Amino acid sequence: QEKRVSYCNEPASLLCDLSVRKIVRSQPFFDQLFRFSTPVEALQSLSEIHDPTPYQEVSFQIESGKTGKVQLTLQPFPEIDGKKRWLVFFRDVTLEETLQKKYRAELEQKEDVIKDLQVAQAELEKYSKNLEKMVDERTAEIQTLNRTMTALLDSLHQGFFIFGKEGDCLDVFSKACLTTIENNPAQKKIWSVLGLSEKQVPGFKNWMTTLFSEMLPFEDLAPLGPAKYAHSQGLHIQLEYYPLRSNQGQIEGVVVVATDISSLVQAQLDAEKERAHAKMIVTLVQNKRQVQGFLQESEALLQELNQELSRGLNADQKSLFRCLHTLKGGASIFSIQSMVQQAHESEGLLSEWKTQPSTEHFDRLKQSSLKIQDYFQKFIQDNEPILGSQQKRDSRWVELDSRQLNQFYPRLPETLQLDFLQQFLMEPVGEYFNQYQEVVQSIAEQEMKSVLPIQLRNGSLPVLPEPYSQLFSTLIHAFRNAVDHGIESPDRRMELQKNPAGQITVSFEKSQTPEGPWLLIEIQDDGGGIDPAKIRKKFADRGQSLDQESDQQVIQHIFDSQFSTKEVLTETSGRGVGMDAILFSAQQIGGTAWVESKVGVGTQLKIKVPYLIHWPETAKKAA
Repeated sequence: QEKRVSYCNEPASLLCDLSVRKIVRSQPFFDQLFRFSTPVEALQSLSEIHDPTPYQEVSFQIESGKTGKVQLTLQPFPEIDGKKRWLVFFRDVTLEETLQKKYRAELEQKEDVIKDLQVAQAELEKYSKNLEKMVDERTAEIQTLNRTMTALLDSLHQGFFIFGKEGDCLDVFSKACLTTIENNPAQKKIWSVLGLSEKQVPGFKNWMTTLFSEMLPFEDLAPLGPAKYAHSQGLHIQLEYYPLRSNQGQIEGVVVVATDISSLVQAQLDAEKERAHAKMIVTLVQNKRQVQGFLQESEALLQELNQELSRGLNADQKSLFRCLHTLKGGASIFSIQSMVQQAHESEGLLSEWKTQPSTEHFDRLKQSSLKIQDYFQKFIQDNEPILGSQQKRDSRWVELDSRQLNQFYPRLPETLQLDFLQQFLMEPVGEYFNQYQEVVQSIAEQEMKSVLPIQLRNGSLPVLPEPYSQLFSTLIHAFRNAVDHGIESPDRRMELQKNPAGQITVSFEKSQTPEGPWLLIEIQDDGGGIDPAKIRKKFADRGQSLDQESDQQVIQHIFDSQFSTKEVLTETSGRGVGMDAILFSAQQIGGTAWVESKVGVGTQLKIKVPYLIHWPETAKKAA
């Protein structure tokens, strides 16, 4: 009875220019929503309405100024909570009235239209007299134009053809289609012409429907179509799409341009190979000493790899993983892509053999792994002018063969031995870590992260390099992990109020204990740290519980063979071999390795090994 609106459907809300939700929530007075040109009698006496009222046609205006005309009727509605309700039904006749006015105006202009038609009829009669001649002339022009267009298209050596809304290709196409898309597209379905599989066809049809309906601009949708044609001869055929529009601007067809870009693709590949080769040459020249260590270490690893493979199905999987992963890491430093890719392929085959230990899988692994030796020898042969002869590659040269100096060293008086070592055999330990500057930046670029140059502390500490050759080589895994696992993306670091660029610091320290001198190497990053909870979950997923171990004990499991927190396998990480290789190398010379970490702050990899001033026999053989 207060005339408040308690319900409104969508059509009624459109009359009011208000949303249904707003009307129902605010419950405005009916008289506030509509101002009628004449009073509606039924609204003045709601309590007397017991049956539907006759429709009353009335003009109205709403608060926004919008006007219209409706036919309305009221009828009582069942009481709710003891309150009476009435339904108001509107029938919008605004459009009908507008059309009536329009038609009346048009009828008033009928005389002018009739006059125009009479003039048009006269012109038509005149035009029809010359129609046959004009048709012949126009047909000749079109035929000439078609011949010109065909010659032009065929001269471009590109495949041109057109398909319509239903996917049917028109008869118009260029001669080059026979070589680019290997068939005559006329009267064929576009998906058949492009050689799409059954699984691809539904998705293509959806794309085609969207393209013709222009739900989005053609320029945005076109790149979503097939970009290449799978040529049987291995040619690289690029597909591009252009709209064919009517005079009204609607798409009537799509022009497909098939271009042979094989020479361009080959040129890009050749350029990429040249850049990689040039980068490798520069690296070799700038890091001759490190290259020599890589060659010596690789020869030892390849020998170990061959020995393990010769054991057949009894080969030690951990040793194979360690050899392959370390070979791949070392080769990546010097951009030897053939070795990197072959080692990565062998790692995948090794994983398959592990899950399916059959002779067939092992043979595939063996064949793949032996190819690494071939690529290694080819690398040496191709770069012998830079690497030098086999004799020079077998040892580190100062003025004399370092092994000769090492053999001469024990004959000296004890008072001279230390000076002799420092002058002729020892080198600053930091020089063996400069090579990792480029590695870190390369991985950071690949992972779209930012990392400052590695800081070396006490890098001038002299060491005898040969005993630590294998250890220094395996530390590539530590730097990979620091960038890939540890350091966050620039955006995330800014959220954590860190420098957008991460920092890796390497410290060297020599300490004296009752057991003798020790060398401590510490590689620290300021990344996200190692989360013990993630490691616990990894083991729990395997059915193993680490509840009895402290967080410090739990994070040491990163040294377990083939353990990784990485979910996705990449060339950078995910095998779970790197940290195991570091610990193994440290233990080989009587040392150990461990990690300390704090979530959100960073991780410290600590390696403690004897400070050796003698060249052990094992290192001599490896060298």
